[in-house]
Amino acid sequence: MSVKELMEVYLAHQWAFIPLIMLLFIGLTLFWFGGWLAALTALGNKRWLWGISSIFLGPLTGLPYALLHKEAEYPQSLMVKGLGLLLAALVLTIVVWFVVSG
Repeated sequence: MSVKELMEVYLAHQWAFIPLIMLLFIGLTLFWFGGWLAALTALGNKRWLWGISSIFLGPLTGLPYALLHKEAEYPQSLMVKGLGLLLAALVLTIVVWFVVSG
């Protein structure tokens, strides 16, 4: 599928894709913000390696830290909710894509 065909499908069905894009970016924001909060929590508890790595890698190291350590409950909840929204947006986008293009 070319870029032109992709844009034609998108423009013809904006009512479906714009809310999905918004859902995707809300999930991404929660996921990254939770990763940075995990970094702050790790640094506040003097877990320097977790904190510094989470500053640069965000949720890639923040999520394992939050799952392993009880003091990072709030960042964990943000990252899990963000990941859930990201996955929901991905699945819904695939479903909508097959419905509108088929």
